[in-house]
Amino acid sequence: MKQLFLLGMPLLAISACAPQPVPPPAAVAAPYAVGSAANTTTAFDGNYGAVTVRQVSPGCADPRFADVQLTIHNGLAQAQGPTLTFQGYVTPQGALAMQSQLGQKFQGQISPNFVVTGRAQGPNCVWDVTWNRVRAL
Repeated sequence: MKQLFLLGMPLLAISACAPQPVPPPAAVAAPYAVGSAANTTTAFDGNYGAVTVRQVSPGCADPRFADVQLTIHNGLAQAQGPTLTFQGYVTPQGALAMQSQLGQKFQGQISPNFVVTGRAQGPNCVWDVTWNRVRAL
């Protein structure tokens, strides 16, 4: 029994010194993020995909919303596209307002079924946008 204990101690010491997995970095709110970190919730955290876009303003260029990934982590929503990033906080009631680094805005609502619906607006164009949550965080 004593030999087993003496053999197990070095193994325990080695395993305690092994590198621990690093958690993924938390998203940091950009200066242009809309909302408040003090008035948010994690209830809607997750990855949202299956984006659907309907152009409201005729004649506007396709903003390539199909490439825009929406992630909500610790209440901070980030819609990352090829050229723009929108950020904002989700309220406890599921309201979501985001803004891009160039001033475009998104106003929307998250349903209890984790469907985000809202409207994105640029200087001259408007699009209705919908995302469905594909994975909770």
